[in-house]
Amino acid sequence: MPLSKNKYINMHWATRARYKDYMTWLLMNKNYSTITYGKATITFNIYFKDNRRRDVANYLGGGLISWLDILVNLKVIKDDSYDCIGQPNVKFNIDKENPRTEIIIEELEGGEEDGII
Repeated sequence: MPLSKNKYINMHWATRARYKDYMTWLLMNKNYSTITYGKATITFNIYFKDNRRRDVANYLGGGLISWLDILVNLKVIKDDSYDCIGQPNVKFNIDKENPRTEIIIEELEGGEEDGII
């Protein structure tokens, strides 16, 4: 699960570094395409275990920022700038049995296959 902006910003810098290392490890162990997407749209489908009220911008400005950096470092996307990925989409869903985050990457040019992480 991504962290909210408040939780991410208020983390000690060393804890934040460990969080990024852990998320990098998780994403490296997923079966994602070896294609580096030049221009793409990215959608984060976040499945929470409860129906608590949440702020989409709070998640995009928090832990999801580090996830985009990790996708760049792993060469899944070329860059996380607006020119390359535009505004990432964040969708909130409920799944009490299986809370998770799905990252869907759809290339805008070049005809490569879509990727789901």
